[in-house]
Amino acid sequence: MKILAIGNSFSDDSMEYLYPVLLALGEKDISLGNLYIGGCPIDRHVANARESTPDYDYRTNTQNEWHTLSGHTSLAAIRSQTWDVITMQQASYDSGRAETYGGLSKLIGFVDENATGMPKLLWNMTWAYQSDTTHAGFANYGNDQMAMYNGIVNAVKTRVLPTQRFAAVIPVGTAIQNARTSYLGDTLTRDGFHLSIPYGRYIAALTWGRILTGKTVRGISYEPDGVDEKMKAVAIEAVENAIVSPFEIKEIVL
Repeated sequence: MKILAIGNSFSDDSMEYLYPVLLALGEKDISLGNLYIGGCPIDRHVANARESTPDYDYRTNTQNEWHTLSGHTSLAAIRSQTWDVITMQQASYDSGRAETYGGLSKLIGFVDENATGMPKLLWNMTWAYQSDTTHAGFANYGNDQMAMYNGIVNAVKTRVLPTQRFAAVIPVGTAIQNARTSYLGDTLTRDGFHLSIPYGRYIAALTWGRILTGKTVRGISYEPDGVDEKMKAVAIEAVENAIVSPFEIKEIVL
């Protein structure tokens, strides 16, 4: 299973524990890639593709260990191997602003033109910020977590799904919002917007694994150090509920 993310720090968060999650779900031959620029929005990815700008840190993982090469272009990464899946996402501060998704069709076109084989496209639906975050982009949503979450859902429904090019949405944002209804509360980030280590990142990886393999994460053997059995149970419930209802929050009582 070969997966490339065209992303930013939120794809970093989403993929950190993906390798061991995929192993635990029965995958054997795994290759992960992440095209990283902090806070990178769709329009910058498009401009970088057009100009072959070598601005990316290209992060790879083939043996359950991440390595980073700086100064990469998106074209080089896309052509580096035959990817099974390529994911895309919007920068977090614009993720709930549908008007910022205008360049998505161009990014899709770039991938279609340059990828070898026929990789599936998946959309990484990211998460709303913590309610007490100091991130300047939170002002786009009136500093309101639910306004941000609802904006993200609306953007996916009105700008991503209508392209009819994405095989699935990875509903990390809903899984995180589900977990926030549990006893853990609004504590799933480490700085108000990036996911907590290890727990928030674990939820994201489970969500990706669930979509990528189609296998339930109930009974999964893997959890990172620092995640106890009760936390693991919440994570699994949050993810499974998000798969069933990717655009609707489901309360968790555990």
